[in-house]
Amino acid sequence: MTPEEAARWNAVKRYVQPRADRRSIGRYGELLSGRFLRFEGATRRRFLHPLLADAASITDTDLDALLFEGWRPRLTAAWLIGISRRTSYRPRLGELLLADETVYAGLGYCFALARFGTDEDAEILAAYLNRYLPRTDLRYDQPVALGALLYVDSRLGTAHAAPFAAPGGPYQRWVDTVVHESDRPAYAPDRELTGMTRLCDFADGWTTPD
Repeated sequence: MTPEEAARWNAVKRYVQPRADRRSIGRYGELLSGRFLRFEGATRRRFLHPLLADAASITDTDLDALLFEGWRPRLTAAWLIGISRRTSYRPRLGELLLADETVYAGLGYCFALARFGTDEDAEILAAYLNRYLPRTDLRYDQPVALGALLYVDSRLGTAHAAPFAAPGGPYQRWVDTVVHESDRPAYAPDRELTGMTRLCDFADGWTTPD
């Protein structure tokens, strides 16, 4: 293992794999599933306090190492970036989102962009939807990207998502083609907005560890 590989592996062990309880598959799994929203008491503290501390203290070197790896490190890095609102990573997250090289990590990218919450972030999310909604052969991060864009609109009073979310528009056409009938309610625009709002509201309530 080269020194660079060793450094990346150490970053993965430190930031990606911590467990909140015995049932946990690691921080990345809790962030992906949203299970952390239901944590209470000691389990909540074991998840939340280290996460906040890591978001505040992780170096750019370690973030770059995580963003170099697969979906688990990238998902975790994006959450740490979003929590701490490190907007310097906006271009990199935009590149990764638009490339869509790995499964699952897109949730983290969209969360971070929603947390940044500017017109620049809306433009990245809109670019993603412009690229991937016509791809009805792909079931990637289209729903969560729309939810993030709707969230940014709700905070800015803008309508970046309107061309995508309109009845009969690109998003509905993608859903009609890609999603099975039984799944369709879960991908409704208002549900995607609610889901992203829950994540961002939860993050807005976080402060520094006590």
